Amino acid sequence: MKRIERYALGFFKAREKLGVREWAEKSVVLSERITEQAGPYSIRLYPYVREVLEAVSDPEVQRVSLCWGSQTSKTTTFYVMLGYTIDQRPRPILWVFPNEQLVRVFSSDRWLPFCRESEVISRHLPRYSEGQVDTDLITLKKQEFDSCTMNLVGAGSSANIRSFPISILVLDEIDVIDEQTRRECLDRVKGRTDYKIFQSSTPVNEHGGIWQEFNEGDKRRFFVTCPNCEAKITFRWKNDEGDLNVTWDEGANLEGGNYELSVVQETARYICENCSGEITDSDKLKMVQAGEWIAGNPNAAKGTRSYHLNSLYSPMITFGRMAVEYLNAKETVDGLRAFTLGWLAEPYKPDQGLVDPAEFKALEVESNERGDILGDYRIISVDVQRTYFVWIVRGFDKEGTSYLIDNGISQVFEDFEAIIDRYEVHKGIIDTGYRTQEIYENIFSNPTFWVGAKGWDKMPTPYRLTRLDPYSVMKKQARKGGGQINLLHVNKQVWQEELLKARSGQKLNWHLYDSVDAEYVRQMLSTNLVERVNAKGKTVTEWLVTGRDDHFWDCETYALAVSSAFGLGGAVIQKVEKKPNRAPTPSQTEESIW
Repeated sequence: MKRIERYALGFFKAREKLGVREWAEKSVVLSERITEQAGPYSIRLYPYVREVLEAVSDPEVQRVSLCWGSQTSKTTTFYVMLGYTIDQRPRPILWVFPNEQLVRVFSSDRWLPFCRESEVISRHLPRYSEGQVDTDLITLKKQEFDSCTMNLVGAGSSANIRSFPISILVLDEIDVIDEQTRRECLDRVKGRTDYKIFQSSTPVNEHGGIWQEFNEGDKRRFFVTCPNCEAKITFRWKNDEGDLNVTWDEGANLEGGNYELSVVQETARYICENCSGEITDSDKLKMVQAGEWIAGNPNAAKGTRSYHLNSLYSPMITFGRMAVEYLNAKETVDGLRAFTLGWLAEPYKPDQGLVDPAEFKALEVESNERGDILGDYRIISVDVQRTYFVWIVRGFDKEGTSYLIDNGISQVFEDFEAIIDRYEVHKGIIDTGYRTQEIYENIFSNPTFWVGAKGWDKMPTPYRLTRLDPYSVMKKQARKGGGQINLLHVNKQVWQEELLKARSGQKLNWHLYDSVDAEYVRQMLSTNLVERVNAKGKTVTEWLVTGRDDHFWDCETYALAVSSAFGLGGAVIQKVEKKPNRAPTPSQTEESIW
């Protein structure tokens, strides 16, 4: 009964109505375990948090997403927002973390100390008669303040969040929270008119999570005024051409691509993208003080705000420190990935041959017309669909340079005889994933010319060549004296990565005919190797097809594989064993993609 009385007294207690920033600077004191800037809370060094703080009390804002870099005061901002809720506008709160272990560590080491050490929050802690905090009501995972209740849960199971009433939902590091669980959390506020959703994370990948939330929100970025040209700019690590916006004295550049890091740190400055003027760290502090958030997506849902902020804005991080961190990080893939995610607050996009249509069309050779017979050897590569065939013809020089000669769609297999004659084709490869028996028999009609292709997700070698009797597939046994066909098992991972390099221009020897077919371009740009976070929170790479079709992509993949396997132009990636007289039986290390 006494607990109920204390809760009632706390709930109906008269409160001085203050704005969030005003309340925080008047009431909150931070200890060293919370922040390096211990003492009374102030936004003086972090003026960009003002608008985010006020969203807590703004009735027009329901959803806030923070895609912020390291040391930008993101976590402290959450402390203040929730502290204001407990003291000024009490409502049930649910704070969701990626797992239970993080809940326990964060609650015991950071959140509960903040509650005890901040007098304005401490007075809402229920206590025994002798003044000690009531540990039955204040635990690591649940705090029953005299004004409201907060639950902290791990997202390992969606069952953890189903029973909690929610008006304030905080989702921390959403990119490593199972997406289904996150959606169920968001569903908990359905039907409420007075609610807030706060989400934050490092943007692990661009297909979902915080990066998607940012792009679907109103896409606010923090603009500052250049002291040289007075243009409104944002701090970006690289410009549109891919050059660094932070530079340093040339004396720091040593032979062999090394750097005198102490000189880098002392002399680094930012270069304005508008006027090329230099901006120092002292300039930055003044610029940030006068900066403002500007929304970039007028089509966002009402009440949905999203904020992006990289670590260049942090008052605790100089341009020099940022440059040194980058130079150290870029030596390894893991280092560069960590820098991109944590410091730039951007998804890491490894150089996997991603290009835009204009860059891809730069591979066209102006003097090569569609249909010109080029190369010392020519290959036709065919992708089989249920009712038609997609094909390309590519020519290869002995040195390995190749040229797209023609591409198209045919309705029947018999059409290829004319195409082969027209372009003087030397070898053909055809997909056997669809209409398998029919294709086997078509190959058998010209077994020295045609090779069957079968793609695998996993193989120990780039390719493997086998032979089989096409009629034994149905009869379960080879015919006496029967002929056989060649079947090329293709490691799709290896050859698609080779094709990514060719598509991006890295190989310098892979070309297209002039004014290349638009549908070919669309399909060739539809396949990419991307990173995502799986259900276990691990980052994995996978092939993503963004368009409806990628048949020309498959044709080009097979063309590269068969040219290497049969030595028709270019070096063979790896010599493989030819295994005759065996039907293609997948091994334990091979996994078919069809």
